[in-house]
Amino acid sequence: MSIDYFHRVKKHSILWLIAIFWLLNHSARAQVHCDGDRYINQVFTEIDSMIEVKYGENYTANGTFRELKFNIYYPKQEFFFDRPLIILAHGGSFIAGNKRDMRLLCEEFAHRGYVCATVDYRLQDDFSQPIDSILVLDVVTKAVSDLRAAVRWFKENASTTDDFGIDTNFIFLGGASAGAIASMQCAFYDKDDSVSPTLDSVIQANGGYQGNSSTNLTYNSEVTGVLNYSGALKGISILDASDPPVFGAHDDGDPTVPYGTAYTTELGTPILVDGSRTIHDRATELGIRNQLVTIKNSNGHVSYFLDEPNTAKYKNVIDSTCRFLEYIICDRALNISQAAAKSIKVFPNPSEGTITLDGIGISTLYQVFDLNGQLLLQGQLSADKTLKLVDFITGVYQLCLSENGQSTISKKIFVQ
Repeated sequence: MSIDYFHRVKKHSILWLIAIFWLLNHSARAQVHCDGDRYINQVFTEIDSMIEVKYGENYTANGTFRELKFNIYYPKQEFFFDRPLIILAHGGSFIAGNKRDMRLLCEEFAHRGYVCATVDYRLQDDFSQPIDSILVLDVVTKAVSDLRAAVRWFKENASTTDDFGIDTNFIFLGGASAGAIASMQCAFYDKDDSVSPTLDSVIQANGGYQGNSSTNLTYNSEVTGVLNYSGALKGISILDASDPPVFGAHDDGDPTVPYGTAYTTELGTPILVDGSRTIHDRATELGIRNQLVTIKNSNGHVSYFLDEPNTAKYKNVIDSTCRFLEYIICDRALNISQAAAKSIKVFPNPSEGTITLDGIGISTLYQVFDLNGQLLLQGQLSADKTLKLVDFITGVYQLCLSENGQSTISKKIFVQ
């Protein structure tokens, strides 16, 4: 055998050793996501942000055109491909408040490794007519439409430019007071749920189930979990066993939004609602994963966030929230990624620059990254489902695949 043969064997052996070492190292790093520290404790010291990002637009109840925006916070020190997202909506009785009200809470979550967006939504601004049930339903429905658009925006972004490295398997929606009311209605109301003819007419007038706050309707607005900070539902009848997990916190003597089933003036007129205690009891009956932190002997409203952030009840609510989310993320992540990845074949792998995919549709979007996280190639699969990795040097790359904003699947590919 020639010396050249041995050189080529040696070269390929070294490349394979590098690839194996990288895979082992990557697997070790992937486990850090669920090491009992990240997602629970403040593991990142610096937070970065992107401010005034437009996600939709529409008219308010008074006919004023409104651009819908959010502020996004995330760890400054790192970029992950698979970060969970929390979207938070502010309180204010659907009359007042803005996205800046939730900045400190978003920063709390960003310090723990989450991407967190605080979102504006349309508020009641038509005071020329009396507050009645129709107007209340319209205001809440508009807010729900806006939240659905916010979820879809992130799913579209994850499938295209992927600016935040979000895993769309783990999008959590929540808020405080009115924001929690809108978030739970958004997460729990399904197309098949039965609603009153009056509410149905209001929903249809606002664009139907997905709303009319943005046009990217090819992406759905389903979320992985809900954060209910002192919110309520008009009725627990929309809850069913397939609904996402819900975490809640509530003062047991809350005079604004009831802890149990009672009347609330949060919407401007007395309405009978089911508060957190009733919601979480029903979730338990249906087998929906849930947790409720009760602030006992308290007649405040969202008192745990209104006090100084170093109080025991504030820390209890934040820590309990993060442990609840971490359990969902780490319980589901392995099962989701393994099941999805097994159905997709990439061949040949290693390749000399051209690969073919099987087990996925031609509407699939792809991205190819190097080991430093730099995006090298992206687009939509062609009809023959092949990718040409032109001018790629020998090495290991990460191929990310997604379809309609749904779960992003990662595959390791080798170019030799």
